[in-house]
Amino acid sequence: MNKIALIGAGGRMGRAITQAISNTQESSLAYAVVRPDSYSIGFDSGLHCGIKENGVKFTSDLEEAIQNSDGVIDFSSVDGLEKVLSLCLQYNKPLVIGLTGLTSAQKKKIEDASNSIPIVLSPNMSVGVNLLFKLTEIAAKVLGDDFDVEVLDIHHRHKKDSPSGTANKIKEVLVQALERKESDVIYGRHGIYPERSTKEIGVHTMRAGEVVGEHTVYFFSPEERIEITHKAQDRKTFGVGSVKAVEFVIKQKPGFYDMFNVLGI
Repeated sequence: MNKIALIGAGGRMGRAITQAISNTQESSLAYAVVRPDSYSIGFDSGLHCGIKENGVKFTSDLEEAIQNSDGVIDFSSVDGLEKVLSLCLQYNKPLVIGLTGLTSAQKKKIEDASNSIPIVLSPNMSVGVNLLFKLTEIAAKVLGDDFDVEVLDIHHRHKKDSPSGTANKIKEVLVQALERKESDVIYGRHGIYPERSTKEIGVHTMRAGEVVGEHTVYFFSPEERIEITHKAQDRKTFGVGSVKAVEFVIKQKPGFYDMFNVLGI
């Protein structure tokens, strides 16, 4: 059975992943890593996330967790990414990264590390969201410049990054499929604008309430409108996808993978 180290185990996503690991036959949670200043150190991670006691207590010993695991899932913060990468390289451990808000320099470090270890990087581990990415790609290639394109990203009021990592991935899919550039993307609108360019891609953000995550891609023509929407109703969907990702990456050679590879789409 695969021994999994979960970094960022005390957060919302950490709880969802802990629950998902408890339901798989292929893997078990071996380490639940939290910040050194976390109040939860020493608490049982199973009880913390609402399942039965699992005997895996929260720890801040990142090196021990990575060294003694078969695979690592990182849902902590971008600030700790460099240390996680360094330790995974040192101990030759497969890694799943679900962090958002990464800089270009951090993405480059991840790609460089994937030359030595297998890494799955995705801003969203949900099976449904990754199907949204694929459907967006197909629609964009079919509809082309005949349709105006807009993206709406809705999340809970606590979310810090905007647009979301998922919305940025949708934007990247659209830019590539439509053969456009980052300069064609408009992030929100305010004030007086000239008439909309046929190449323009609009990306908009809402932060309110406790919305788990909702993303819609709109394609508008003068005659019709196509909407592709994904609504996450429970974070369990992200946990299940994360477990699929780590069980996939453990079996891979060094390389840079995404959820399309994990799901075979």
